[in-house]
Amino acid sequence: MADTPPSAGLRLPEDAPLVRKIGHELIEFLPVGVYLCNAAGHLTTYNPKAAEIWGEAPELGKEPIRYTGAYRLRSENGAHMPLEQSPLAAVLLSKKPITNLRMIVERRDGSQVPILANIVPLFGMDGAMIGFMNSIQDLRQHAAQEQAQNNLHNALVQAQKMEQIGKVGGGVVHEFTNQLTSLSMSLSLMEKEIMDAGSEQLQTRYARCREATDQVTQLAEGLLLFARTRPRALERVDPNQLLLGMSTLISNEAGQAIDCQLNLATDSSFLRANKQHLESAIINLVANARDAMPAGGQLTLSTFNTHLDRSNFPHHNANFKPGRYVAIRIVDTGTGIAPEALEHIFAPFYTTRAVDKSTGLGLTMVKGFVTDMNGQLTITSRLGEGTSVSLYFPCYGTEHSLAITGSDRTSSGE
Repeated sequence: MADTPPSAGLRLPEDAPLVRKIGHELIEFLPVGVYLCNAAGHLTTYNPKAAEIWGEAPELGKEPIRYTGAYRLRSENGAHMPLEQSPLAAVLLSKKPITNLRMIVERRDGSQVPILANIVPLFGMDGAMIGFMNSIQDLRQHAAQEQAQNNLHNALVQAQKMEQIGKVGGGVVHEFTNQLTSLSMSLSLMEKEIMDAGSEQLQTRYARCREATDQVTQLAEGLLLFARTRPRALERVDPNQLLLGMSTLISNEAGQAIDCQLNLATDSSFLRANKQHLESAIINLVANARDAMPAGGQLTLSTFNTHLDRSNFPHHNANFKPGRYVAIRIVDTGTGIAPEALEHIFAPFYTTRAVDKSTGLGLTMVKGFVTDMNGQLTITSRLGEGTSVSLYFPCYGTEHSLAITGSDRTSSGE
């Protein structure tokens, strides 16, 4: 009887020439990549999954291929791994298996596939080593899941931090607001005396103090609103009637240099939301559009019905449910938002405007409100062409808006 092989490995009958026969029968349909090499390290057979990982299907009969069909191997940290110094070559020398080894397969096109390799030496019945078998597991999906879990964990930690900031900061801001109220009242009492004094210098300084106080008060109120849990007093809202009722307010907020248009769909459905917060969100977006058009422009507010599902609406919030939605869209012809800024605009305190012109909380609160209403928000923008913000809310009931009369100019559809 032959001696026991010097290390653990697979023992194969002598009449199996380089295990080609078992290769096609056993590995063809495995969900992991499997390939075999002979004692010289030449690739002898492989399954379709291995070829998919390599990004190519080597032609075995053309010329000897050593150790692997991969274009290039890298270690887990990304360092290039010459084949002669690879774990595959080491198995042929040591005759010992290597298990659970993480490596990276680099394809000819430069793309990389993280893998988990298990390399097992193969022995004949006489104990002589006749090659090795390598099974390679594609870790791309596993890596994506790990990244998603890390992102979820980071988001949870950030949410917990923001909750604590809200609890602590809410009390601080509340006290700060009380002091601002006292300051504002004192300024109001001083106003008549300053005006009666007739000093332009005093009046100028008073105006600066009043402006600064109003701005800080607005910031404090925004912080309080951001820190509080939003009340969910919901009601049925006709988006057309809402925008028609706000038309004067919208025009005043936009200013005379901006042409405001309403484009209301005749078949617009109702939605369910906190009406006051919806009005506040719309005015906030109108103010953003106004600031993006300092030289004037056109502002269009429209309504329409649409059907959303995951295939045509990939950038949805976690509370997304496919179905019928009614949308309110605000489009301006302003300066637009740079791509690198667009991905950050919903972050608290982030703003593309001057620090004395914005608190950086407006869009954060708009998105928070829309999410609270089980809605969705999208924003698209091009530099120099303008910005479009769409608020999507689940349709509430089957009725359509009655706010449009024959004299109102509308169009339906997206």
